[in-house]
Amino acid sequence: MDSNQPSSPESSRVLPDYTSTIAQQLGIFIKGKCATFACGGASDAEEQSDAEEQNNAEAVNSTQTPVVLRWDSQQAQTVTSRLSFPLDPQDETGAMALAQLMDACQPASFGHNGEAVLDESYCKPTKMDRSALCVDFFPYEEGIIDTIAQMLLPNSSGYEGITGIYAELYNLNIYAAPSGFFKSHVDTPRSSAQFGSLVVSLPCYHTGGQLVVQHAGNSQTFDWGSDDQESFKPCIKWAAFYSDCEHEVLEVTNGHRITLTYNLYHSPGVGNMTDYSEALEMTSIPLFHHVQDMLKKSDFMPDGGQLDIYYQHYYAHTHCNNAEAFLAILKGSDMAVYTVFKALNLNLEVRAILDITTDEFQNYLDTEEALPQEHKPDYLYEDTPWPPLFRTHSVVGELGGRWCCDVVVEEHEMDKFVQFWSDDYRMVEWVNEPQCLEIDMYHATYGNQPGIRYMYSHAAILVAVPPASERGVLGSTE
Repeated sequence: MDSNQPSSPESSRVLPDYTSTIAQQLGIFIKGKCATFACGGASDAEEQSDAEEQNNAEAVNSTQTPVVLRWDSQQAQTVTSRLSFPLDPQDETGAMALAQLMDACQPASFGHNGEAVLDESYCKPTKMDRSALCVDFFPYEEGIIDTIAQMLLPNSSGYEGITGIYAELYNLNIYAAPSGFFKSHVDTPRSSAQFGSLVVSLPCYHTGGQLVVQHAGNSQTFDWGSDDQESFKPCIKWAAFYSDCEHEVLEVTNGHRITLTYNLYHSPGVGNMTDYSEALEMTSIPLFHHVQDMLKKSDFMPDGGQLDIYYQHYYAHTHCNNAEAFLAILKGSDMAVYTVFKALNLNLEVRAILDITTDEFQNYLDTEEALPQEHKPDYLYEDTPWPPLFRTHSVVGELGGRWCCDVVVEEHEMDKFVQFWSDDYRMVEWVNEPQCLEIDMYHATYGNQPGIRYMYSHAAILVAVPPASERGVLGSTE
């Protein structure tokens, strides 16, 4: 038999039912853990008053001290205006200061195709950049950053006081009734180190203006408004969410919704989970036991193979310089998956998966028929000590950088530009479906009409699973 020809369906090993079932269960388990994409909280002034009555000084939160906002006056460069929160709706002095603040703000724009766009039918708050304001609110002192570290970025949970998160004030926004709103959108990360955003609502009466955050079919709503002025509670409220989450601000129907927005960046600490921190009790992660039990089964991948898992969150993976930098910004469930498999002493790769599926290839790959002679069958990556588990039509490449081939090719001449990206196919067992993609390659095409073809890639974890006879006792953390 010609070694350059792919094996026929009859000669391919049939997967045990248990292998497929376990892989599907693992995929469902991982997808279910993606519900943690946002978190929020509040510091209630009424609760602080109760604590004072009980003379429990330790229970008094620092938010009892008014939050003071200062900004450059529009009348004179040497004059600074001032507004104190909580803002009493009945206070005439506060109302005048609020009017001055709104006059000093500018209409808010949003990014579209790399440009700042001003469209009040889509986005209608006003804003003030951080360079023009000063506020004595510190999310670190309130414990907000520590909470975000534990909920959204477990990789940042170090020890000896290291949080691993840097919060940078971005701007102030005012959503004023009767029409302040921002339709659904996804923020553009300011750098590859940014993993999310923090929105802090200053205590000012308003109705409506709910923040709705969505990710992977899940939705979470943060309602910081009050039904009326009598029910208004002077407290600071906040929400944090990942950068790849869609979010919108519903219409403010009464009052003023005033918020501070912070960009959240990963700041590596000594508790980096990608290097398996001893500060973390690995068995506390439910996924650890799930995977460990899976690997103990002798009828799961008895001959070994490759288990691949698409990341569930969006990353600018084509811009990362290397895998190490990419691992430092993994989010929630993605970090948990990587950490668990690494703790189980399995060989891991973090790679970009280029999808080069075309209708021309699909008919052959779906039926496992031999490819036409002009297509080199070694793209199917037959040279492996482990039997193929699932034939995929993706190319595995390195992280970082976008590629542009300087050759003009037809569809069937894939080998002329695949060499610029990687040199083989991988045959793997995919645990889940891809959720996020990014443009990775583009090349010129010709025919009836010349054009540009774009190709997309997904970030994924590639796990090498040894044969059952070689797995032994995995996951010892002693």
